[in-house]
Amino acid sequence: MRKIGKLIIVALILVLFTGCYDRDIIDRKDFNHSLPKVENLSYTLEGNVVRLSWQIPGNIPQNFNRPLEASIQVVEDDIYRQIISVFDEVNSAQITIDPNKEYRFIVKLLGFLTPEAKEEGFTDRVFSEGVIIKIE
Repeated sequence: MRKIGKLIIVALILVLFTGCYDRDIIDRKDFNHSLPKVENLSYTLEGNVVRLSWQIPGNIPQNFNRPLEASIQVVEDDIYRQIISVFDEVNSAQITIDPNKEYRFIVKLLGFLTPEAKEEGFTDRVFSEGVIIKIE
C-alpha cells in the first residue's frame, strides 16, 4: 500500500512539473532584428594599457536608435572579469591590464530598437555577435 501511495505522489509531482513552462516562448524564433559585428578590431599595447579600436559598420538597420553603444567583455586568464560600456558610437577604449596575464576582449555592438520596431514580448536591446581579440 505504501508503494502505491509513493507512486501516486511521484506521478502527481511529474505532472505538475511538466506543465510549468511556456514552450511557445522557447520555440519562438521569429525575432527579426540584428546588428552587424564591429569591423577592423585591433589593439595597441603601451606598458600596461591596451587601446582597442574598431569601426562601426555602415549598414546599421534604420530600426535602431542612434547612437549605438559598444560592450567590451574583459576575460583575464580565462575568467570573465568585467564588462565595459562605450557610449555615443565612440570606436575605441583604453583598458589597464596586468602584463603578466593573458587577456581576451570580446567587442559587441549594442543597439536599442525604435518604438515602432519594438515587438511585444521581446526586449528592445539587441547585441551583435562578438568579435574576439587576444592579447598575450
